[in-house]
Amino acid sequence: MLSVLLIWLAGAWVLGQIARWVGLPPLVGYLLAGALFAAVGLGDTQGWLKTPAAIGVELLLFAIGLKMSPKSLLRADVATGTVLHLLVSATIISLALTQDLSTEMKWALAITLGFSSTVVAAKGLEARREIRAFHGRLSISILVLQDVVAVGLLALGGDAQPSPWALLLLAIPVIAPVARWMLSRLSLEPELQLLAGLLIALVLGAELFKALGVSGELGALVMGMVFANHPAAKQMATQLWGLRELLLIAFFLTVGMQVPLDWSVLQDAWWLLALLPVKLAVLFTLLLWIRLRAYTAFLMTMTLFSYSEFALIVSASWVESGLIPATVLPTIAVVVTLSFIISAPLNHYAHELYTRFEPWLLLLERKDRHPDEQPLTLGGATVLVIGMGRIGTAVFDRLVDSEQKVVGIDADPGKLESHRAAGRRVVFADAEGSGFWAKLRFGRLKAVVLTMPEPDALAWATEQLRARGFEGVIAASTRSRHTGGQIETAGADLIYDAHDAAGLGLGQALLKSLDSGPSDSPVPR
Repeated sequence: MLSVLLIWLAGAWVLGQIARWVGLPPLVGYLLAGALFAAVGLGDTQGWLKTPAAIGVELLLFAIGLKMSPKSLLRADVATGTVLHLLVSATIISLALTQDLSTEMKWALAITLGFSSTVVAAKGLEARREIRAFHGRLSISILVLQDVVAVGLLALGGDAQPSPWALLLLAIPVIAPVARWMLSRLSLEPELQLLAGLLIALVLGAELFKALGVSGELGALVMGMVFANHPAAKQMATQLWGLRELLLIAFFLTVGMQVPLDWSVLQDAWWLLALLPVKLAVLFTLLLWIRLRAYTAFLMTMTLFSYSEFALIVSASWVESGLIPATVLPTIAVVVTLSFIISAPLNHYAHELYTRFEPWLLLLERKDRHPDEQPLTLGGATVLVIGMGRIGTAVFDRLVDSEQKVVGIDADPGKLESHRAAGRRVVFADAEGSGFWAKLRFGRLKAVVLTMPEPDALAWATEQLRARGFEGVIAASTRSRHTGGQIETAGADLIYDAHDAAGLGLGQALLKSLDSGPSDSPVPR
């Protein structure tokens, strides 16, 4: 067993590296590796990858939940758009299903193919750091609604009938404060945080929901949202990251291994693959219909472009139950896998694609904007602080003490609540997306302070400010002296190295302590 696992890992690494060399996400390499292993007789016939693959997906959804607010998912307009998309897509896709199926099963299978991949969408949003962005939150909302529909479709095969006890899950909002308090009482040791995260995601989340006949993925996402914005959430997600990424390789290998390299199967799958752009056009049109901007609608369609792994899961279940013939499963496996391969680079280059097609896409926008898509104005503020973490907050307070009119921006809804409670004027916005800059009105702004943690984000924001005509002062805080040149080239006026400044401040404090004499020196700790 160990030798086979090592061969799988080596093959995934080689093809994942090749994928990166040609500018594709590594998951494309993992999928191809799985298909090649199955073709040469090294497929997962024993089901060894099934459990780690499931755990990897559940941990991914748990991590996404840690960055989400439950309030951001409850949207009537998104629910309406999702239902309409499933109905229209299912109608079109059912016409392309040439297999010998009853009308009812053809419709049911078409609805599953109307779903989008939770894993591919979440990975794409996370890679672009857009989970908390407006389009990211709406995309997750759609995926959650699809999971709700999925429960009923799985029940059709008789394998996952929701238990009457599932109604107890409605008590989660009542129990959540107690669970958050208990987590606060636990040790902060890294290995204990890792174990706590695993138990919360897999036991309280996935396994509990599965026992009640509900999707384990949905359970992991819900448990993540229960602990979203908890002081331990960020560290817990960090501890789980490496393990989660390793287990997700098992998921992509498993999907790839289900693809038969058979020309006749590829021919059967062709029409369903050809419908992917149609599915995209339907979703894009519906998102514009609910008054979203072309920018938001386009990024969401790129995120939700692929077919869903759920179509594979439910097809296998229906084959075992005798509801559909076994010949359907290979076609679905090919369609889903190839849609992953097609959608991964689209996800990766979503912003570049939008920039290229922006003039034509803007013509399709409705004149009446969605309430959340109105242009962002800064009122009478003269200084804008983007990124309200520790450094941004310190800068904000110092400027307020100096009687400057300041407004802060952050993409973390949890931070907004604490800042507003402290009396700071902070608004929600994602400065790492071009949509933010398109709707920003500078007003009386004289200076912008950038304190985002990622160097690329600092350079991107600086470029956007200069490109849109901002002539004021741009100050950037960086945590790496090697990135200062990149930010300066982008157009920043002041570059503040946080680590150097911390060392300088500590040195000054030490000198002051030494000059004050032994009697006044602080006691070493």
